[in-house]
Amino acid sequence: MVLVTNMCPACGHELTQKPRSRLTFAGLALLVAAAFLIFRPYVWLIAILMAAIAIYLLMWSILGKGKWCRRCKKFPVSKSLAG
Repeated sequence: MVLVTNMCPACGHELTQKPRSRLTFAGLALLVAAAFLIFRPYVWLIAILMAAIAIYLLMWSILGKGKWCRRCKKFPVSKSLAG
């Protein structure tokens, strides 16, 4: 399910929103899977890639609040968090 809400602060295009619970669950599941793979030396590269994707999904869920701009390919972060 994708909802169209608000406008992108960077480019002015509309933002789509994914359910944050689904993003968080997928991120945590990938992180757990990567943690199990890190103990097998021949799949370290796969574990590192999975962990990177998991961290991205978690950051999208937490900082980006599940919103995504399809034009500039960014998720909006509030100015108080961005620094």
